[in-house]
Amino acid sequence: MPWHQSKLWIGELDRAGNVRNLRCCVPPAEGSIQQPLFSGDALWVLSDHAGWWQPWQVQAQGRDVIWHELSAPELDHANAPWQLSEHHHCALADGHWARVQYRAGTGELWLNTGTGGDIRVACEYSDFRSLCTRHGRLCCIARSASRLDSIIEVDPYSCETRVLAGGESPLPGRQVAVPETFIVPPQASAEFPVQGFVYLPVGPASDAPPLILMAHGGPTSAVYPVYNAQIQYWCQRGFAVAEVNYRGSSGFGREFRQALAGRWGDIDVQDMRRAAAYLVAQGYADGGRLYIQGRSSGGYTALMALLDDNCFKRGASLFGVTDPLRLRQMTHRFESGYLDWLLGHPDEYPERWQARTPLHHASRIRVPVILFQGGLDPVVVPAQTRAMVDSMTAAGNPPELHWFEDEGHGFRQRRNQANMLEWLHSFYRRPSGKPNDWA
Repeated sequence: MPWHQSKLWIGELDRAGNVRNLRCCVPPAEGSIQQPLFSGDALWVLSDHAGWWQPWQVQAQGRDVIWHELSAPELDHANAPWQLSEHHHCALADGHWARVQYRAGTGELWLNTGTGGDIRVACEYSDFRSLCTRHGRLCCIARSASRLDSIIEVDPYSCETRVLAGGESPLPGRQVAVPETFIVPPQASAEFPVQGFVYLPVGPASDAPPLILMAHGGPTSAVYPVYNAQIQYWCQRGFAVAEVNYRGSSGFGREFRQALAGRWGDIDVQDMRRAAAYLVAQGYADGGRLYIQGRSSGGYTALMALLDDNCFKRGASLFGVTDPLRLRQMTHRFESGYLDWLLGHPDEYPERWQARTPLHHASRIRVPVILFQGGLDPVVVPAQTRAMVDSMTAAGNPPELHWFEDEGHGFRQRRNQANMLEWLHSFYRRPSGKPNDWA
């Protein structure tokens, strides 16, 4: 995948548009290279061959290729390139340079002024995308935890920030729950700390609240402290919500990201349980009311976390993976080979695939489960969810299923999104999870 290993090629175009003098620019060590751009004749990339996605200048001198590192801290300056045309760095006038870096899951926007050193700008925002220039100024999409997304403009000389569009209050007249960063210390079985964000309920609370632990998708992706309407839905109704950047997430260096190789359904599950135990111990949540949910690969992590476990009282899978082998056979081309990295080739590790398939272990899930599926899903094909329902029903624990025939991988229609939240809310409110058992 592009966040595991990629190659940089440089060539020259002749007048007819043909590529000449093509060469591969190999970095000093294996790594993932992304977001190449030219500033004049200088080529800049973000490469993690030194351990972090950092800015490098690449110079081809004859047969030699020289890599020059821009002065930048040992932090990721990009996230996993799931989409094309991401821009987390940008050349400005007079040698100025803009870059995004991620510290403890939070994005920071920095300007490098050459002789003037580095200056952090737009500190009120926590994530930045699509960096570009307009009339000599830096423009980008800026996101924060308490406002809607903005398009901002930054003067590279005065460092003043101006909002060009967006930035409105998302809940006029109502309090917005803002995230607190938490870090779970490393343990003997987990050499890395785990970072996440917890959102507490809005309004006064005398007791520790129920907590919904959310596993992000990908799984090589990440969560950021930015406004999320669905998280606010829960916080407005007395729930706490925690998002976790488990091992394998991007934004914490190459070693942390690569730790997931062959261990999907294992260390991500460990880290979700670690985060839950930590938040309960710190008084953020009621240990008797812990729930877990996830979308796509996050749904897989949630289901795996429910196996033989009494930590989570119930779980939700939103178009989640239930059978990785079937996913490998039927999903779209981009991710079809990804599973072999996450679990190893099935011919070489059949026991691992068997052990990490929720469909084969439905009898080990003994708590209420709710499932959501789109009938047009090309990634997690609908038959996966149907099979999981049948397997759990045969094991004596039939899940609650909600089917959206007109949705794909991720629900886009507002009415369906609203219905999903309402069904989830009623599911979490029932003490036993049974349809007619209300709090």
